[in-house]
Amino acid sequence: MGIKESGLQFVTDIENAVIASRADMMQGLEDVTHRINGVANNLKEFKAKVEAELAQIRTDVAEVGTELAELKTSQSEFNTTAMEILLDLQRRIAA
Repeated sequence: MGIKESGLQFVTDIENAVIASRADMMQGLEDVTHRINGVANNLKEFKAKVEAELAQIRTDVAEVGTELAELKTSQSEFNTTAMEILLDLQRRIAA
């Protein structure tokens, strides 16, 4: 093989290496894109779970608030009834 053929072969090898490098780069970019999309999908799923749990927590807090209000009302009624009984007993003892 002469210098001319060796030179052409060298340039052809460089061209093939550049083409292979570009193909590898495109494959790498495609892999990165798939990974990014996978992470995005996982984040969407996680966000949906967190939002569902927050909604449940809000519901639970609202229920606790309602039950607390009912308990306060019941306690107030009990206190009123107990005070009436104590006043009635005090009147009977004094009489």
